[in-house]
Amino acid sequence: MEKLKTRLDAFSDAIIAIIITIMVLDIPPVLHDTVNNYLQLGKHVGIYLISFIFIANIWYQHSTAFGEIDTMTYRILILDMFFLAPLALMPLLTNMMAVNTTRVTVVMYGALQLLVTFLFRVLTRAIVHLEYEDEQAMRRAYAKIYGNANLLLDALAVVALVVGVFKPALALIFYLLYPVLMFLINANARQQMYDVAALPAAQQAEYADLDTAGRKAFREAQTTTFQATPPAAKPATHLPDTWAHWLDQNVDPRRRGRLQQRFDQATPEQQARMAAWFAARRQRSAPRGNGRAPRR
Repeated sequence: MEKLKTRLDAFSDAIIAIIITIMVLDIPPVLHDTVNNYLQLGKHVGIYLISFIFIANIWYQHSTAFGEIDTMTYRILILDMFFLAPLALMPLLTNMMAVNTTRVTVVMYGALQLLVTFLFRVLTRAIVHLEYEDEQAMRRAYAKIYGNANLLLDALAVVALVVGVFKPALALIFYLLYPVLMFLINANARQQMYDVAALPAAQQAEYADLDTAGRKAFREAQTTTFQATPPAAKPATHLPDTWAHWLDQNVDPRRRGRLQQRFDQATPEQQARMAAWFAARRQRSAPRGNGRAPRR
């Protein structure tokens, strides 16, 4: 399956590249120099960019997910085909929405975005189950981390569809925001998965049982405990320090210097501090008596 997985990666990349190429070819050229024609060209280019950003983000998420595994199952193969099939319809819906921006075409485009995103989540879930085949705690952690991350995206998608019914032009803004938020939210969720994977198995199981507040407290405790050594001073750039740092960091979250990603490389003191944090959580969540004497 390793060789077939490599072929599938190449096939998926080719499909996505062709999709973007077709969308560019669908943009009609300006044949007569009139203001209206150039305004229409700007409209087509703007809608093309909305689809380009969405597909580019899907490509990144797809590549990152498949980069986590060295082989695959028939389930992943079939789900990838089901995912690519509606994705290939993006040029058609993009062109329809650009030529005739009505509530029908805008809602159809939003529905296609939602369908593609849903199928990609199903595909990603299958990949995670393969990656953590023998780690039930990591599967549960994935369900909680990405489940919460997807709530905001689902809410935005529903709002975009509703807005598209009444204000089609305004819905285009939501379609532009959707892939940007998806990129940022999934990047943060993926980082959380790597952070949990760095824990011992027992603590992974405890993490999977945490609620939203508990997971937030865990991230704060882990950030404090495993804070990386500040990098050496670098020459000033024309960009703000925060943006320069973000742009120059490695795309793979596992290679970022923000946190130590392997728990077994931590110092004994750091391991003890995280173990103490989980012990304190267990103590707080343990059932306590009400202090009253039993009735007779």
